[in-house]
Amino acid sequence: MTPAGARACPNCGRDRPESFCAHCGQSDRDYARALRSVAGEFLRETFEVDSRLFRTLKLLMFRPGSLTREFSRNRRAGFVSPVRLYIFASFVFFLLLSLMADFGEAYVFRTTDEDVATSSTGEDRADEAEPTDAAAEPPTEEQLAAFRVALPPEQRRKADDILARPEGNVGRQILLSVAREGGVAETAWVGRFLLLSGIDMLHDPSVIPRRLIANMPIAMFFLLPVLGLILAAFHLRKKRFYVEHLVFAIHIQTFAFLIYSVALLLPDSGPGGWVGAGCTIVPYPYFVVAFRRYYEDGWVRTVAKSVGVYVLYTMALIPAFVVSVFVTG
Repeated sequence: MTPAGARACPNCGRDRPESFCAHCGQSDRDYARALRSVAGEFLRETFEVDSRLFRTLKLLMFRPGSLTREFSRNRRAGFVSPVRLYIFASFVFFLLLSLMADFGEAYVFRTTDEDVATSSTGEDRADEAEPTDAAAEPPTEEQLAAFRVALPPEQRRKADDILARPEGNVGRQILLSVAREGGVAETAWVGRFLLLSGIDMLHDPSVIPRRLIANMPIAMFFLLPVLGLILAAFHLRKKRFYVEHLVFAIHIQTFAFLIYSVALLLPDSGPGGWVGAGCTIVPYPYFVVAFRRYYEDGWVRTVAKSVGVYVLYTMALIPAFVVSVFVTG
């Protein structure tokens, strides 16, 4: 007997007496309707802008470690999922960073003729009178020609722009030193990759922050399991599952993104500048308090472990930053 009010599921054709089909699981939502209502529903589902979000942010921001503790107690229904919250915070932070970052040129690589003339006085002129060793000699015409030929057309054009700069230009000096060494065509693919990326950066130093901002969200997301492993290694006796350490890492990183986002929105001068500076150092004391509340160690052990975790994680972050700079955005 068909229950009163039952409707046929459009996906499997079975009777669907409630919001979800008991056979295939499809909901009764119909997306063949006005774009405005569909878009609103999509945003609500994506960011969960309801009481759960505010409850989650309250614990995350003002009670360090409590949100992860609720997860470990399997009290998850009343909070936004850790991954969704992390993605939201990461998106906000890197969006603000990209909008507010200053990609002006790093003039250390673009010394002008006037700068060269000014610096070529006093001790500098005395240094010019001293004989230079072979390592400081410029490359020969043959070495320079071989270096240029081995470059792809785009990098060759950028190299020519760099070599056309004044003699005192740092970027020009670096490139001449590389050209003197020669052997671009015979260089291993890793060395060649670094060389081509280096030419991009010498030509336009603003490439460095642009690539960092473009690649760091992905790099930091994939470093979360590393932070989880470090936390697990420091707490082997706690008998916690790895996923619990991973969720703790996600919550810590999420807090850092949110507090740094606040710092970016504040003015640089006046009280806003002081508050912004404070926001940049808050994540570590927050981490220590969350560490103690979640893992329930004494203060001395907590601080010692937190320093160890920070050092090891920083050692993982440094190569991630380097790779992010050299990977083309």
